[in-house]
Amino acid sequence: MNGQLYPTTANEPKVHPLIRNSFAFVPSAGMRLAPEVLVLELFREIFFTKHYESTTTKEIDPDELNDSRAPSYSIGEQAVFYALRGRRKKTKSSRVQRFFAPAYPILARGGWIGKNRERVINNFFLGGPIAQYLWCRGTDVKNKQREQEEIIELIGKALVGHNSVVPGSYRGKEILSVALRNVAYNLDLDLAKKNLEEKTGYRPVIRIDRDELSTRIFRDTKFVCGLERDLPRMQWLHLLMTFLRFSLPIWLLAQMRITSFLHEWLLDAMDQGCIASSQDIEQRIANRNRGLLHPTLTPKREVFDRIEQYMKNRVELNILLYCLEKIRPNEISNKSLDVRMKSSDKLSIESLLHLARDASGDLKATDRFKQVALGLDVRRFLIREGELFAAWRNPLLKGQGKNIDEFIRVLYRAELGDEEGGYLLIPEGRGTSRGFRVFPGQLLLKTITYLAAEDKYSNGRTGGSGKLVLEDVENHFQQYGIDFSSAADARPLMIQEMQAMGLLMGSPDAGASVAVKNPYRG
Repeated sequence: MNGQLYPTTANEPKVHPLIRNSFAFVPSAGMRLAPEVLVLELFREIFFTKHYESTTTKEIDPDELNDSRAPSYSIGEQAVFYALRGRRKKTKSSRVQRFFAPAYPILARGGWIGKNRERVINNFFLGGPIAQYLWCRGTDVKNKQREQEEIIELIGKALVGHNSVVPGSYRGKEILSVALRNVAYNLDLDLAKKNLEEKTGYRPVIRIDRDELSTRIFRDTKFVCGLERDLPRMQWLHLLMTFLRFSLPIWLLAQMRITSFLHEWLLDAMDQGCIASSQDIEQRIANRNRGLLHPTLTPKREVFDRIEQYMKNRVELNILLYCLEKIRPNEISNKSLDVRMKSSDKLSIESLLHLARDASGDLKATDRFKQVALGLDVRRFLIREGELFAAWRNPLLKGQGKNIDEFIRVLYRAELGDEEGGYLLIPEGRGTSRGFRVFPGQLLLKTITYLAAEDKYSNGRTGGSGKLVLEDVENHFQQYGIDFSSAADARPLMIQEMQAMGLLMGSPDAGASVAVKNPYRG
């Protein structure tokens, strides 16, 4: 019966075109069990004609044999793979299997993400925060075009390696690249540039003057890439993997909030007659990254709560938009949502809210509303309609909620092979009691400390007598939605961890004002 009102998939309504063609659309996520897989995907997206070689996913196996039963990789290549072996895979096999990261683009030739798999590097990195930062004010901003050229060059050079071997010259070169000196390959830098231009190019983005999270990730990408020439390749790759496994899920969680904002604003308009101001709309979207997760030493279900709320709001929002389109087809059909702009093919959020408020009575007069929620408000109607869908009833097990839950697992501390400490979430418990302690591992702490230092001095800020202090590190985490200032039990542990790592340069008693050392640029 509800199919007459809106098209559906197996688990939920289809995403309404007003959302699908707009900044508010959240692309599909998918499982990435290890950060090594993210690096593989990054190389494939940039340095190869296609990000896949077959419809199925193929993981890197250094001991792989070709059709002639000869090794697919040289001894030098195998040595480099094993130098970067990662966490153990959970398999039923008695043989220990691990994830492997490609140290250089050529080593990504034997692994890929399947053709039809979700492209998380494209969705939540290159085409996500990087594109958002570049084009949030339109394509006519010349300095943004220059910044696109700069970030493309920075990413390309860092992934190729500033200290890589060139024929006939091994002195002073990176040891991992020396091991590959006899590997014949032709690196197409023009293809890499073309791919980066396409994947960071203009697309539907949030058109606002200031977007904190995309700015943060864009600047931090530059800082990470800029460090490649000064660190051993192996150490830098671990830092890169930590940055990717942290920033991509945070970007996704922040984007999911937009759906919840729209859901809230529309219900306020239809049930209360309240229209959010354009100023409030822009401010909340610009600050969607704030307070995403709260550091805690007690296991919480906050991550699960975020996913469950998003999926319920997503299902209900799409139901509501299909209902509104049936009532007001000329005002919604063939349009996409925009923060501000209203035109023949765009509908601003504020205009949508006015439309929804005016259509509230008409919606309640429909046969479907009377059948489902006679005498009740729109909120109750949407809940009852949403309950018909598996993605609403079981958001962690069905539809996109399951995919998001699986992707967020890249933030988990692995049981084996995560000694470097690039994680954010520490799983505890099982079943319905399963939760997480939200606290960064040592490598993530080092990474954010380095990024905070680079950000402070690149901006010319000299607070704290010109020194990096703990407050700077906390502020950097805060821009990623991790707020230590409100975590009474977590801050002392962070101070303790940083002291054990040798990062504190003063007495812990100084609290937020204690001086902190840059771990990579002493």
